[in-house]
Amino acid sequence: MSLTLQFITMTAMVGSGIYLGMAIDTFNRFYRKKKRNGFIRYTNEILFWILQGLILFYILYLVNQGELRLYVWLAVIFGFAFYQSVFRVWYLKSLEHIIQWAVATIRFCRNLFERLIIAPIKWLLKLVTYLLTLFWAFIIWLILIPWKIFQKPLLYFWSLIKKLIPKNTKKYLLSFHHFCSKIYNTINNWTRSLFSKRR
Repeated sequence: MSLTLQFITMTAMVGSGIYLGMAIDTFNRFYRKKKRNGFIRYTNEILFWILQGLILFYILYLVNQGELRLYVWLAVIFGFAFYQSVFRVWYLKSLEHIIQWAVATIRFCRNLFERLIIAPIKWLLKLVTYLLTLFWAFIIWLILIPWKIFQKPLLYFWSLIKKLIPKNTKKYLLSFHHFCSKIYNTINNWTRSLFSKRR
């Protein structure tokens, strides 16, 4: 291996050590503050370290076809220690700022979506429901107008006719009258409740 390739390899491994420190701090920031059970926590940590090992080996493979030497490990350790002593505080502050900015952006987009999309849809649904309620209340009111106008004359004629009806027929007619009265009272109470709620 030439000196140039060794220098490139050491530089890449120092950078890989710095990356490894950043990856560990990022993982700890997003993961260890959340409460999880032991099995999931250990599984995720094992998968994290396997992924980091594969990334480091892939970088080494791109640089010198994956040839491992002692100075490779020393360069990774040096890069990690350099990150811990120089860049760690700056990176953690920058990471917090990025997280806060991302959270604020997502919150702003969510509020904008709710105000521009969700709120108009809710208002439109309320308007449609209100108009349909008014429409059906108006239809029922139109149906009840003739009954209210002719109620007393019909009841008067009914009282006269009732005297001429035989007793057996009268029983069936009375039961039908009670049934119609119940329907009328139900519809009347329903319309009153609708108008009272509207007010």
